[in-house]
Amino acid sequence: MNLPKHLVILGATLLFGLQAFAIGQRAEEKSAHSDRFDVREFGAKGDGTTLDTQAIEAAIGAANKAGGGTVVFLPGTYLTGTFRLLSNVTLDVEAGAVIQGSGKVADYGAIEDFGFGRTYGLDYTGEGSRVGLIVAENAENVGILGRGTINGNSDAFFDFTKPHYSLDFDPKYTRQGQGFMDAVLNTGDGPIDFVPTGRAGTMIIFSHCKNVLIRDITLRNAPNWTVHLQTVQGAVVEGIHILNDLRIPNNDGVDCIGCRDVHFSDCDIRTGDDDFAIVGSEDVSVNNCSLTSNSSAIRLEDTRSSVFSNLTIHANRGIGIYERGKGRTASVLFSGIVIDTHLLTGHWWGKGEPIYIAIGETKGLAGSVSDVRFSNVSAEGENGIVLHGDPKGSIRDISFDHVWLHLRVTRKDVNAAVGGNFDLRWTTDSLKTAVFEHDLTGMYARFVKGLEIHGLNMQWADGMPGYYSSAFELEDVQDLTIDRFQGRQATIGSDNPVIALKRVNGVSIRDCVATEGASTFLSANQVTGERLFAGNDLSDARQAFDAKTGFTLTGNLLPAKKK
Repeated sequence: MNLPKHLVILGATLLFGLQAFAIGQRAEEKSAHSDRFDVREFGAKGDGTTLDTQAIEAAIGAANKAGGGTVVFLPGTYLTGTFRLLSNVTLDVEAGAVIQGSGKVADYGAIEDFGFGRTYGLDYTGEGSRVGLIVAENAENVGILGRGTINGNSDAFFDFTKPHYSLDFDPKYTRQGQGFMDAVLNTGDGPIDFVPTGRAGTMIIFSHCKNVLIRDITLRNAPNWTVHLQTVQGAVVEGIHILNDLRIPNNDGVDCIGCRDVHFSDCDIRTGDDDFAIVGSEDVSVNNCSLTSNSSAIRLEDTRSSVFSNLTIHANRGIGIYERGKGRTASVLFSGIVIDTHLLTGHWWGKGEPIYIAIGETKGLAGSVSDVRFSNVSAEGENGIVLHGDPKGSIRDISFDHVWLHLRVTRKDVNAAVGGNFDLRWTTDSLKTAVFEHDLTGMYARFVKGLEIHGLNMQWADGMPGYYSSAFELEDVQDLTIDRFQGRQATIGSDNPVIALKRVNGVSIRDCVATEGASTFLSANQVTGERLFAGNDLSDARQAFDAKTGFTLTGNLLPAKKK
């Protein structure tokens, strides 16, 4: 007897469902007296071709129902779309095991189904309309650990021949004009564009969770944000490896938003976008990590009472603090950090700054950055330290203690294509000041109150392009202290001063050394409130001061008078 086709399909579907139910029942019974739940006992194949999402969810559900336990992934490749991680459940991805993201966008959940942009109002995650592989929502005592791998399958979602960019700048204001735009459209350094069907979302999300642990796992090829901690209270992330394609946009390493008491250590993170993006969080620490990024290694917004120490950084922009609106970053310490920055083609934010702090105005409000300390920092870069404030905002009480800074050029063709510009994107709404032509200095500061620089050693490579100028260019600064500085301007024989001050009130410069080849040591324009200028060795400078500075010369070792 030939049955109608729809009845055959219905019967097969019911049979598969009954088989899956039976497998699940047997697995739950087998695990009734154990706290370890093997996903294969719940029907997972681990063959890299069968979609194992349902079996993984069944194992997690059984562990949660039993009061908690560990869901185990033995060696194999488990192809999956989105699944939920529930309270009191830890995923153990053993060595040789891979949780592999599906290459089909339809296998991933919709953002709104997980509370983003709806239930929690201002919560957001990643780019696009989907989540990624693992979502823990309103859960506690959850974790992911093991020597295995979680692979987001990013190659399935991107076109490596198309640049990803937007016109958030106007090339006519850059030094290179159309040449700058040509460099933005270059795909060599990325970012590249995603395919028309879109991409999966944030690979791993912990949203409104407590007591989170991530340890030892390797996370690869995220097509979007890699790990997102949203409103998490208490988390430890240690010994993980995040290894993403540097050409892919928005594949941040860790996004920590609205969190408290979160601690990262001994991690190796390599991403196209920010390694750490920490926003609206308190009591965060990042220690003993190696960071590589085509954007910022560390990006902070509205962050307080946090510590970053013992880090190595290779990035486009090393450490970036951004504020606008009501944002406030305060009481942050950076110490024991080695930074290497370089210029890139493509639509990446940043222009080789090892340290960058910028605030800007939006809707009549400008954010604030205060009480930020940099200690024992060694940096090489294609740009200097940039502190760019706003008249309506506040950058104050910033200190640098024992900083070694060396400016050099890595790729001459890239430097010629995009160098000699300031990049203030995100903190400005004006295309005129988004990316614009500006000479580069060892340190540039504007609209800063309370700037202390102790023991900075400034060095330059030979043959720097002509738009590299002074060691310091400081404008609209109040209460400035520079002591134990050693250095000169970029190019021997140039007319650029070593230190250029403009509209500065309250100055102390002492115990500094102008190194061989220094030009005029100090240029002062509208400088008031001299407090101390003594103990400086300027004997190797061409001259101590420009005309009409009004500074007292006693107590300084000055250049020999020309005969």
